[in-house]
Amino acid sequence: MNTKHLFSLTTIWYLAFAAAISLVVPIIFEELNLSDVSRIGFALFGINIVYAIITGIIVGARKQPAVYLLFFPLIYLGGVRLFFESYAYYFALVYIVVALLAYGATKK
Repeated sequence: MNTKHLFSLTTIWYLAFAAAISLVVPIIFEELNLSDVSRIGFALFGINIVYAIITGIIVGARKQPAVYLLFFPLIYLGGVRLFFESYAYYFALVYIVVALLAYGATKK
């Protein structure tokens, strides 16, 4: 991947959506006073997994660099300490694997 692709508008969009999903969604759940079980179920197993799959499919279908798939888990790792317990760090690995599987399934 050359620097032209790294500093493009596409990169900014992937970073913005990754930040919104990994940081804004937990803030919304926190403000709604959801229980820990609901927050973990909806955020970690629901929204984040779906986002990882969709990102993998989009990046693979558009034949974009796979480095875009790392944005979400890295930003998630930065914000996990604010909203979740220590076990939630392991979900970053799950999100990377799921995104790469979706990426590989659509990449020809």
